Amino acid sequence: MILYVMRHAEAVEANETLQDEWCYLTEKGRTAAEKVCAAVAKTGPKPRLTITSPLTRAVQTAEIAARKACRKNIVVSSGLLLPGAEIPELVTHLKNCKDAKRVMLVGHEPQLGSLIAALLGHENGTILLKKGACVALKLDLSTDTKPASFIGYLVPGKGRTTSFKKAFPQQVA
Repeated sequence: MILYVMRHAEAVEANETLQDEWCYLTEKGRTAAEKVCAAVAKTGPKPRLTITSPLTRAVQTAEIAARKACRKNIVVSSGLLLPGAEIPELVTHLKNCKDAKRVMLVGHEPQLGSLIAALLGHENGTILLKKGACVALKLDLSTDTKPASFIGYLVPGKGRTTSFKKAFPQQVA
């Protein structure tokens, strides 16, 4: 399976009149998401299933990603991508999606960075995704030890990086 892990793009800040779950993408965030998702569609297999956190900023990012991916892309919302959700439960869910072959997850930090670190075999490491950034992994869920290999990293305003060490030089502990 090809797994794309994308952090939601830049969103407005929560305040006393706008709760966190309703924070929406800024214009800059929408533009960045459009560019990164277009690059994902150009550089690799297009996702057929997009699973998103139900928070507004993630759903908006996922909708942009699905529109850029292909007309047969399906978007579903899952509480497994809410901040604080358990990584093992998310991995179990991915195992049940193996027929999709190309899946995109859209969610939040630090959960996504922890998921990537775990899949790459860095159990105690941390990886920080920038807002609107996307990591591509080749995933073999039939193995529990290091089930993923790094394919690439796309960051808004920058080119694609295919070296894990260049993409995250100080991030993995």
